[in-house]
Amino acid sequence: MTDTILSITIILITFFLVNFLDKEGTQWVKKITRWIPAILFSFIFPAIITHVFKLDLSSAPIFSWNTKYLYPVTIFTIMASMSLKQLKIVGFKPLFLFFFGSLIISITPILLLLGVVLFQFDISILLIENGYWKGLIPIVGSWIGGSSSMLILKEYIALNEDLFFSVLVIDTIIQNIVMVLLFQSIKQTKRIDEKYDLDLIKFTNVDLEKKSETLNLPLTLFFSFSIPILFIFINLSFLTNVILLSILGLLFGNFLKFWSHAINLKLGSIGIILIMAIIGLKLNFESFELPLEFVGIISAWMLINLISITIIGFKLKISFSWTPIIIMANIGGISTAPALASAYDKRLMPHAIVLAILSMATGTFWGIITVAGIRYFIL
Repeated sequence: MTDTILSITIILITFFLVNFLDKEGTQWVKKITRWIPAILFSFIFPAIITHVFKLDLSSAPIFSWNTKYLYPVTIFTIMASMSLKQLKIVGFKPLFLFFFGSLIISITPILLLLGVVLFQFDISILLIENGYWKGLIPIVGSWIGGSSSMLILKEYIALNEDLFFSVLVIDTIIQNIVMVLLFQSIKQTKRIDEKYDLDLIKFTNVDLEKKSETLNLPLTLFFSFSIPILFIFINLSFLTNVILLSILGLLFGNFLKFWSHAINLKLGSIGIILIMAIIGLKLNFESFELPLEFVGIISAWMLINLISITIIGFKLKISFSWTPIIIMANIGGISTAPALASAYDKRLMPHAIVLAILSMATGTFWGIITVAGIRYFIL
């Protein structure tokens, strides 16, 4: 009972601190969150508390609650926040480039691991026999789908907390480096478009929010909780839950006129913070280790992604502004993608938001494809 109370207390403190960091606009907070995003802080802070006070909460029932209750609600609400009607404002070529980028992120680990095994590089022992290949799977979710997909895939692949932490740190570092490069590159859009005779961007004015009188918040909340609760009682396998709840979330979010996408996005975001905080309770800082060869694999993977999307963007002759926005939508998220778009033209922000939400909705499935490919061709 004491472990449960302690766990819940730490989780609640973490939640309020993360919200403070996420909303606080002072310079010192911005400097912290620039390199340690609030979502990463929600994972690290509980571990700091348990480490400082020498707490062992691994036997607390909150970890089983996490998988059984929090995951279903979070999966459903995240998927239910996606409006398919919004995709029409983006256009075919940018959407094609976006899905091509997702495909590259998903299949590159398979190809890299296949090359390592076929040419019998020494790193194959580390990646295959020692199981480090599992650390690549949450990165697929992180780069395409964000925190929600990353956590779902961590659970799906049964990745231990220590390796997950190591992967999370290097992933954060790489994403921040790429983010700086993207902010610099998008400012060169006009010069690059003119030099390489790329198409000029066409803007579509659109309001992504439904009229408030069409929304029914109580009814939305009822379904947002009752559907996951129904699946909790049915007690299906984790993968089956992911697939069915994702499909139902998309159906509810796109065929019910009263549906509030905003409240579901908020609920899903809360769920992500809570899940990260609960996982962080089991983290052991002393076990932090990430071989340089593994870091090299992740870095090469990111480089292949950047080069591939850039080349195909030029081949499609679309404005260069789409290239960094699509990369950011894939590896960034709902806040960083529109922020990047605004650095070039604020009228692109709605397009970036749509791509970021699409990324969030599809990341888990790309990760499952990666796992299936590795198991079929390599293991």
